[in-house]
Amino acid sequence: MASTVRGTVLVCVMAALVAGCGDKVAPVASPPVRPTEVLAATGPVTTWRTTVLDDGDGPELCLGGVAESLPPQCSGPPVLDWTWADHAGAYEEADGVRWGEFTLVGDWDGTAFTPTEVVAGGEVPEMQMPERTPCSEPAGGWTVLDHATTSDTARGKLMRAAAVRPDHGLVWVDQSINPRWQDFLDGEASLEIEQAMNDPAFTIVNVGVTGDVAAAEAELRPVWGGPLCVYQVANTEAELRRAAEDLRDLPGFLDGGYGSVNNKVEQMVIYDDGSIQAWVDREFGSGVVEISSALRQVSG
Repeated sequence: MASTVRGTVLVCVMAALVAGCGDKVAPVASPPVRPTEVLAATGPVTTWRTTVLDDGDGPELCLGGVAESLPPQCSGPPVLDWTWADHAGAYEEADGVRWGEFTLVGDWDGTAFTPTEVVAGGEVPEMQMPERTPCSEPAGGWTVLDHATTSDTARGKLMRAAAVRPDHGLVWVDQSINPRWQDFLDGEASLEIEQAMNDPAFTIVNVGVTGDVAAAEAELRPVWGGPLCVYQVANTEAELRRAAEDLRDLPGFLDGGYGSVNNKVEQMVIYDDGSIQAWVDREFGSGVVEISSALRQVSG
């Protein structure tokens, strides 16, 4: 009997080193896992300005884009408790199809959206300005070093040479040094401006690599004599491609791709409460995949 008591005391002392004898041990959080179905929201969610379309099978929420035909076309989750008469003057109709742009607040159960508040029109996501080169301007400015290799042909060769490097991340151009840049931003559409903006002499080619920047620039510079910026990125194009392919069958997938300036896979889903982002960070590493949610939790 004494032996049993001593053993019990010893166990209690050992446990006390971790949690205190007699205390409840906090449960260990389960690691995030790949979702197997579209997530439901536990509270009200909202949309940006979004098309609601009814082609005869009931109203749908066009979260994944709209084909700009007449009438327009889309597919999306059903919208419940929707009566077009409640939105007179806020929708159009053609060939038996009704559609309009609305901002909705409501409940999302993982399969259908039930609005509790509907406003005609509304805000759209703010358009981002074109990215600027990450490199500092060289002494003397962004000038042409070799006119013989500053051409559309040479630029194509540079992009192909960069793409076959094992440390290739991305290639993109910055045309903000072009004298007609402001005209372009102002939205002036003309053949003359379009041709001026394609001048290779006023195009900074940006090459992102995961390896040695100086070595990459030394290899690529003989191919291209125009403005060049070689800089460090975190992810190779091959890594991003593999991640993007793996995510195409993700439940609730709306749109996705890679190759943008942020050097990540950009994936849009119907709804993410944060658990999908946590899973992709664990699965692919932080900073590889960026999840955006078409339905956003209502703050407050």
